[in-house]
This record gives sequence, structure tokens and C-alpha cells, in this order.
Amino acid sequence: MLRHFQRAVPAVRKLQSSFARQRFNSSSAGRPQMGEYESKIYDILKSEFDPTKLSVQDVSGGCGSMFAISVESPKFKGLPMIKQHRLVNEKLKDEIKKWHGLQLKTKST
Repeated sequence: MLRHFQRAVPAVRKLQSSFARQRFNSSSAGRPQMGEYESKIYDILKSEFDPTKLSVQDVSGGCGSMFAISVESPKFKGLPMIKQHRLVNEKLKDEIKKWHGLQLKTKST
């Protein structure tokens, strides 16, 4: 069991590092390059939360079953993280039903 965990740790770190590099400023001149489904999720979150930073990444290898999402928004001000996550989950509930997993990071600005 320990060996399996030790092999998984580098893969998780690589994913976290990749996710950290994928942070995009939603106020920048253009939208980051994304697939069609990533763009759909991005547009939903952008219109609802008016984020200062927003990142949507399909981490399932392109099949759309697992996403890493980061949202920084002034609409989260004063809310605990669990309530921030609930707001995002509620807005994406129809999409989340189709997924196997979600890595969600939220932050108030």
C-alpha cells in the first residue's frame, strides 16, 4: 500500500504544478486556449462570478470527466470556503452530474 502511495505522490505534485501554471487572468486581452467544453464551463463561471482570476482545465486527458477549476472573485468576500464552493457547485450542478471528479479552488479578492 505504501509503495502505491509513494508512486502516486509525484503524479499528484505534477498535476498540482500544472494546475498552478494554468491560472489565467480573466481581465486579460484574450481568453486562454481551451477546448469547447472547458470554454462552456469558463463562460458559466465568468458570467456568474465576474472573477479577477479564472482557470478551467480538463485534467481527464480531454474526455471531460474531471476538471481543475480555480475562481477568485469579489463575490466571495466574507464567505467561508465551504460557502464559496457551494456557490460554484450550485452554478455547475448540471455539468457536475456528468463528471467523475472536480478539483475546486476558490478565493475572495
